[in-house]
Amino acid sequence: MECGERKKSEPSEMVVALTEECHRIEKKIKETSSHRAKRNLKMELCDLKMGLGWWLMDCKRHEEALALMSTLPWRTWGEPMCNGISRALVGMGCFDEAKQVLEKGLSRYPKSYQLWVAMGVLQGDLGNHLESLKYFETALKFAPEESWEASYNKVVALEKLGAHQDAAPILDDLIRRFPGNPKFILERGCSARELGYPAEALQYYQRAMELWEQDPDPVTGVGIYAELCSAYMDLGHKREAMEVAMEGLKRLPDEDSVLYNNVAATFLEMGWKQEAIEVLRRGIEKFPRDEELKNVFKDLEEDMDDPDGGKKPPLFGLLLLTALMCKRIKRGRRP
Repeated sequence: MECGERKKSEPSEMVVALTEECHRIEKKIKETSSHRAKRNLKMELCDLKMGLGWWLMDCKRHEEALALMSTLPWRTWGEPMCNGISRALVGMGCFDEAKQVLEKGLSRYPKSYQLWVAMGVLQGDLGNHLESLKYFETALKFAPEESWEASYNKVVALEKLGAHQDAAPILDDLIRRFPGNPKFILERGCSARELGYPAEALQYYQRAMELWEQDPDPVTGVGIYAELCSAYMDLGHKREAMEVAMEGLKRLPDEDSVLYNNVAATFLEMGWKQEAIEVLRRGIEKFPRDEELKNVFKDLEEDMDDPDGGKKPPLFGLLLLTALMCKRIKRGRRP
């Protein structure tokens, strides 16, 4: 995977490094006779395992993360365990089990900022955005001074409910508090775009890109490239939309199927149906479970087999383009 001058370690690299460090500490525990030294090493090992679990989830190895985190002692690691285990369960599609874990955690840690946020995110994953707002409001009561997760996820929930006007001032506050974070500038652009200001949205996306280039991470990068492409399309700048879509796919080919969608959409807008089909085929090979990608690919192939229109309505090409551009990245994050 290419990602410019990336400063952050790849998740897979961190998994290898932390696994090796865990093995090193385990060996030291066996070799140490001092009870105090053993106790300190075991605490260090638990901390490493928790971190390793989150990196495993970043690699989509949720079953391994779940197994690892479940070995930690509940008495001292209960709160972060509930958060981590629930996320692993969500990654495995076990939403009911994840909810039960978070409910158990909140009954024991009723003032836990991270667990209230996690429950709100889970409700959002289930499509219960009004319910998720309640959890984020509760989380904000217990928010540490430099935290942003509850506010940011509240923004995402408001946007899901179409309340973009309410989301904008929260984002403005986050940008003021964290001026170097491109994620909030990106989201502010999404808010402007939804409110009908594509030129303003483009400016936000360009600012977010400038900051992201200084310290790139793949998740935010996907969002910036996807939204930049959409903004250019909104403004009728086909060539710029295609160029940014292709650059995003080149730099982040393994991160999200939305980048394949955007390239295909820009190719289709240029009238290059065969090229769009090839990009979609590559996307399906990379993301074989993406049903939206498969459906658009199937429709476009059928349209190619019937070049004179046949039974297809005159707006069929426009409908395909809309289907491609309406695919959005998943946003929101737990602490």
